[in-house]
Parts: sequence; structure tokens; C-alpha cells
Amino acid sequence: KPEGCAGGSSIACEMRVTATCVFSLANAAQVTSNPISKVLQLLGELRGKVVAEGEAEQESYEEFTKWCKDESKQKAFEIADGQEQVESLSATIEKAAAAISDLDAKIEKLTKSVNQAESDLSAATDVRHNEHQDYLAVDKELVEAIDTLGRAIGVLEKVLKKGSSLIQAMKSPEMQQLTSSLSVIIDATVFETKDKKRVAALLQAKEDAQDGDEPEEEGSHGSILDLLGDMLDKAETQKAEADKAEMTARFEYEKLKQSLTGQIAFDNKQLDAARKGLATQQEVKATAEGDLQGTQKELAADIKYDSETHDECEEKAEEWNTSMHERAQEIEALDTATKIIKEKTGGAESQAYGFLQMQTVRRDYSAVLAQISAAGASGKDKKLSALAVRVKAALASSADPFAKVKGLIAEMIEKLEKQAAEEAAQKEFCDTETKKSTDKKEDKESEIEDLSAKIDKAESTIAKLKEEIANLQAELANTAKTQKEMTDMRSKEHATFEQAEKDYSDGLEGVQMALQTLRDYYAQKSFIQEGAGNDHSSAGGSIISILEVAESDFSKLLTETREEEADAQSKFEEITEANKLETTAKSGDIKYKTQEIGQLEKAVSENKDSRESVQEELDAVLEYLSKLNDQCIAKPEPYEERKRRRDEEIAGLKNALQILEGDAIGFLAVKQVHRHRA
Repeated sequence: KPEGCAGGSSIACEMRVTATCVFSLANAAQVTSNPISKVLQLLGELRGKVVAEGEAEQESYEEFTKWCKDESKQKAFEIADGQEQVESLSATIEKAAAAISDLDAKIEKLTKSVNQAESDLSAATDVRHNEHQDYLAVDKELVEAIDTLGRAIGVLEKVLKKGSSLIQAMKSPEMQQLTSSLSVIIDATVFETKDKKRVAALLQAKEDAQDGDEPEEEGSHGSILDLLGDMLDKAETQKAEADKAEMTARFEYEKLKQSLTGQIAFDNKQLDAARKGLATQQEVKATAEGDLQGTQKELAADIKYDSETHDECEEKAEEWNTSMHERAQEIEALDTATKIIKEKTGGAESQAYGFLQMQTVRRDYSAVLAQISAAGASGKDKKLSALAVRVKAALASSADPFAKVKGLIAEMIEKLEKQAAEEAAQKEFCDTETKKSTDKKEDKESEIEDLSAKIDKAESTIAKLKEEIANLQAELANTAKTQKEMTDMRSKEHATFEQAEKDYSDGLEGVQMALQTLRDYYAQKSFIQEGAGNDHSSAGGSIISILEVAESDFSKLLTETREEEADAQSKFEEITEANKLETTAKSGDIKYKTQEIGQLEKAVSENKDSRESVQEELDAVLEYLSKLNDQCIAKPEPYEERKRRRDEEIAGLKNALQILEGDAIGFLAVKQVHRHRA
């Protein structure tokens, strides 16, 4: 092959050799102007400019389209995340509101309980105070009456033993000292009226005896002593009953006080905890409401931006479609004009601007024929050899040789343009489909990545929630076990307390009864056995002292036992209530976490189904891309290089054709010259 034909197709080589022939022929001529050729040239240039602008606009629009997709995808994620945050914050607010309502009700209930307990304690304290004052008044009267009656009986028995009459006994100095004390008995409220009348009659008899008058009825010694003894027994019995009632009332009051005080302390502790919990929940609710307001505002802004971006992208798409349509119409108009000019003006152009074959002009075609022949011989290319033969025949013909050359050039141009159009269409198809498939592949891969991330996050959250539920269940089981053990222990402690209380109460009652018996006996003996040698009052006093110590011990132990029982019961109730609250809270957490796990597992299942579907779509896209690569990429020569070379060849041929059509080897209008010669 000649220089320049070492590589490439035979058609291209033919084109370059033929162009060389044309330029060799054209160099021998002078140049003039052909307006039809110039118009065709301008139309071609304008068409190329329109196509170039379309390609630039296409590239810009593709970049804008990619930006629209990226923005839409990013905003979709942000909107979905915002919606999840709104749902989460709304659930937090709802949960906090429910907790606040429960705590408000609990605080109200505890406040009423504390107020009621304090009111009951105050009322009980007032009642106890009045009871104690009444007891002191009655006890004072009884103590004075017992003392007076005991001494009176002692004096009367002593005087009457000497043989004195009752009147004489009443006049004795000892009875004179007891007269005022006996008068007190008449005013006492603890004796019956008939007994007080008989005592009053006795005192009246004494007064009559002192005035020298004889009483109407003296009465027997025994009846008087029996009366005083009966009154003494009644007074002692009443005192013992009053002491026992006072002790019982005091014990019941202390027990009630201990219970109410413990209840108040426990309720106040629960009230403080409830108030702290209320403050915490109110803070949580307020924080969540603030975050919700901000999140909703951001979500609304994202939705608005997404909508505006979508509208903008749609508007740009419409503008691009309109522009592409208008550009296609413009290219179609240019192509139509070019076709019309070529089809309709050929004859006129030939008549007006045809070649004038001048007899005086000598043409030297030896260089052209030598170059074509050399190309055919050296390259051993039959097409080039055939071309050389055709060119030689055309040059030797008596007809216009340039018309034949023009035909050869036009034929090659047509072949090259057809091949270029096919390759361009194939290139456009490959570029379009490859870009669409690549974009779809990236979208599907991104979608799979997002779904996988959501699945991994949800599964991680599910595992964490299940672990938390297991821990909560273990804690609840441990709390239930501890509560059962504590309840069993409390039952045993209470049973032990009841037995100890009974023992101490019975012992205290027995000691008090023994003390009362001994005190009464030895107090009476002190009046009637003065100076007796067999008086055991000293030994009795020692016994009474020991019994008093035992009474103090029993009373103290009974009080301490009751206080310990009340304290233990209060602590038990406090811990039990705390366990109930803890169990309720943890059970609620388990419920909410279980519901959340159900929702997450459903979301995981749906996302896995979606991922499988997207994976199938991605596999189809990858398979299609592989086929495209085999069809579009596996070429020995890149399309860009082939296009560049072919464009240069076509441009050279068109330039040669323009020279043949528009420039002259003595370009003259044939008809005009013929007219002048005629």
C-alpha cells in the first residue's frame, strides 16, 4: 500500500488515494466561486454546530438528571429517618404522659392517705389525752377512798376490840382524825348512793353523840364494818379495773400510734419517690415535645425541598424534551434543505458552473496515474488497482473526466457516511444503554446496601432487645423469689411475735394481779396488826419489789417487741411496695420491648423480601451489562479513534468534491463561453 494506507480499511485507503488524485488535478487549475457548493458547505457546518450543541446539552442534562436522582434519594432517606424519629418521639411522649397520669393519681392517693393518717393520729391523741385525764381523776378518788376506808376499818376494829360501843368508837381520837376523810367519800363519784348515805348516817351519828343526843339507830358493829369493807373491796376492784383499762388503752394507743406513724413515714417516702418520678417524666415529656417540634419542622422542610426539587427536575425535563424536539426539527429542516438542493440543483449547477474543456490547456495526469498504479501494485489491493483503472479510463475518456471522479468520490462518501451513521447509531445505543444500565445498577446496589444496613441495624436492635428482655425476666424472677422468701420469713417472724406478745401480756397481767393482791393485803394488815410479832410486811414488801421489777421488765419487753414488730412490718410493706412498683415497671418494659421486636421482625422480613426482589433486578441488569460490554466494548479499535479517522476522511473527500464542484481548472459557465465563441 502507498504511504498513508498502512492501516485501516480498503475504503479509507481508496478515499485517501482518490482525494490525492483530486487534489493533484485541482492544483493545476485556477479557483473561482460556486454558490451552490458554498450553500451546501454552510448547511453542513450549521448542522454540525446544531448536533454539537445538542450533545453538549445532552451531557449537561444527564449530569442534572443524576443530581436530581441523588437529591431525591438522599431526601427520601432523610424523610424516612425523620418520620421514624417523629414516631419514636410521639411514643415517648405518649408513654411519659401515661406515666405522669399514673403518678398524679398515685400522689393524690398518697396525699389523702397521709392526711387521713395524720388526722386519725391527732384524733386518737386527743382521745387518749382525755381518757388519761379521766383516769387520773378517778384514780385519785379511788386511792384516797381506799386509804381512808382502810384506815377507818383499822381504827374501828381496834377500838371495838376493846369493848367500846360504836358511838364510843366514833368519838375516839383516831376517828376524829378520819372524819374529814370520810366526808370525802360522800362526795366521791365512784361509790353507789346507798353506800354514801350509810356513811353519811354514820357521820351524823357521831355528830349527835358529840351534842349529847342519842342516835335514833346505832346499828351493829358488824354491819358498819361490813359496809366499809364492802366499799373498800369495791374501790380496790374499781381501781384494778381502771388500772387495767388505762394500761390497755395506753397500749392500744401506742400500737395505733406506731402503726399510723409507720404508715405516714412509708407514705411520705412513697410520695417523695412519686414526686421525683413525676418531675423526671415531666422533663422527659417536655424534652421529647421540644425535639418533636424541631424534628417535625425539619421534616416539613425536607418534604417541601423534595417537592420543589421534584418540580424543578420535572420542569427541566420538559424544557430538555422541548429543546431536543426543536433541535431535531432544525436538523430535519437542514437535512431536507440539503437533500432538495442536491436533488434539484444538480443539472442547473452543471449547466451554470460546468467544466469548460479548453483545447489549449494541456493536462498532465501522469503523476496521478503513477500514484494510483503504485498504490495498487505495492499494496496488492484489487480495489485500489480497480480504482486506478477506473480513474485512468475516466481521464482518457472524451467526456468530462471530473464528473467521473466526482462520481467515484460521491460513492465513497456515501459508503463512509453510511458506515459512520451505523457506527454512530451503535455507539449512541451502547452509550445510552450502558449509562442507563450502569445508573440502574448503581441504584440497585445502593438500594441493596441501604436495605442490608436497615436489616443489620434491625437485627442488632432485636438481639439487644431480646437480651434486655432476658435480663428483665431474670430480674423479675429474682425479685419474685426474694419477695417469696421475705414473705415466708415475715410470716415466721409474725408468728414468733404473736407468741411472744401473748407470753409477755399474760405474764404482765399475772404480775400486776399478784402485785395488786399483795399490796391490798399488806396495806390492810398495816392497820390491824400494829405491834404484832408475826408481821410479815417486810417480806411481803421485798416480794412486791421483785414483782415490780418483773412488771417493769415485762412491760419494757412487751413494748420493745411490739415496736420491733411494727418496724419489721413497716419495712416489709415498704420493700413489698417497691417490689410491686419495680415489677410493674419492668413488666411494662418487657411488653413494650416485645411489641417493638414484633414490629422490627416484620420490618426485617419485608426488607429481606425487598432485597431479594432488588437483587433479582440487579442480576438481570448485570447480565444485560455483560452482553452490552461484549457488543460495545470488545472491538479491535476504539470507536472514538474510528470516528476521528472517518471524520477526517469524509472531510477530505467533501473538500475535494467542493473543489471539483466549486473551483475550476478554468471554471467557466459552459453556456456563457459557448455563446461568446459563437
